[in-house]
Order: sequence, then C-alpha cells, then structure tokens
Amino acid sequence: MVSPFVEEYISPSLAPPNRGNLTERIRYIMEEYSKGDVYLLGRATYEMLWPGWSTQTTGDGPGPILNRMKKYVVSTTLSTAPWKESTIITENVVEAISKLKQQPSKDIIIDGSASLVHSLMGTDLIDEYRFLVQPFIMGRGRRFFPDGTPQTKLRLVESKMLSFGSLALTYQPDNK
Repeated sequence: MVSPFVEEYISPSLAPPNRGNLTERIRYIMEEYSKGDVYLLGRATYEMLWPGWSTQTTGDGPGPILNRMKKYVVSTTLSTAPWKESTIITENVVEAISKLKQQPSKDIIIDGSASLVHSLMGTDLIDEYRFLVQPFIMGRGRRFFPDGTPQTKLRLVESKMLSFGSLALTYQPDNK
C-alpha cells in the first residue's frame, strides 16, 4: 500500500507553525512510520531529512524507525544517496513503484514530497492519503495541493482527534 503522509494546516501550507503538543504529534507520526518498511521520498524531502535522521540510530524519535526502512528517492538530479538503505529512482517512476508494491512488505510511506505525490496522482498507485491537520491559520506558505491539481474524489476511512484540536485523517481514493 502506498500512503502519502501529509501534515496540513487550516490554510493548506507546507510552512509549519508552532506545533503545540509535540509529544503526542511525534508519537502519532512514529506510529504511522511503523506501519511501513519502505520510505519513498522526493529529492527535496530527502535532502531535508537525511542529514538529521540518518544520525539518530538509537533512542526515542523517528530516526531509528526511518533508518531500518528501505528508502527510495525519486530524482533526476541526485547522483548519490548517502542515507543507509537508499536507492535513487531516476526514470520510469511509475513502473519502479509498481514493482515495489508487488513485493511482500508493509506499507510504502511517502512523507511530504508534494511534487512526487502530484506525479503519482491518477496512476492508481496511491492507496491512502494520511493527513495530520493542525488548527492554525497560516495565511502564507506553499500549498501541498496547488491550483490545477486534478480533482480526486476521496472517501474518509478513519479519523482521530489528537491534542490541541489536531485531526489525523485517512482517506482512500473513491475508486479503491
């Protein structure tokens, strides 16, 4: 199952505000990461995350979970991927991800990686969208689903209230 994990705010923005209760939020995110054993990222997200998380191999936090996962970074510009268990996908992305889905494994998690998610919409490769909606009005920032995103009908399959009014929402494409 391919599941993009997106943290959204009332005005859907990728610029995070002060996040309130980090402990519950991190615990929830770690539970979501634990559902997968393949981590699929776009280049920008990979370059943002690997320097910090690759060094956290023990202790609390997402680092140990992410370090045990196989990582696939979709990029036409990267020549090396130094994070342990990383492979670069440079072409035939839909075909490569289709092959990953056919292998026996837990979920394939996409964290953020808006451009990658956009490129996969409409391919029937995305099985779920997992959103963490924060109750902050941003008024600025980059939208995860920008104008021109193809209309996609989704069906709510799970919702969970977290602290400070945050919502964890799981949707599936209505055609699944």
